[in-house]
Amino acid sequence: MTNITEKTEKTDVQMHIDKAYELIKDKLPRNYVEKVYAIIKNDKTLTDGIIRNTKNRVHEYPYSRINVLNALVQISKEYASELKELQDLTK
Repeated sequence: MTNITEKTEKTDVQMHIDKAYELIKDKLPRNYVEKVYAIIKNDKTLTDGIIRNTKNRVHEYPYSRINVLNALVQISKEYASELKELQDLTK
């Protein structure tokens, strides 16, 4: 008998992308576009529209703009920690 592995519906990359979108959902500051530019300095093709389309999960961007998605996750984590610090200070 041979061992047949089951194929999953989603690839590992897709699962990570889904998790990244859960992390950034409703957790980005208003000036997230400028912060993405600050993180990704060497990409001359980056535009405001690409950043917003990646955030809003337009179908073609998550795969071609993983660097933008990584920057958005980084910004959302920093923003969440700043909000938590503010909540701790105002108790």
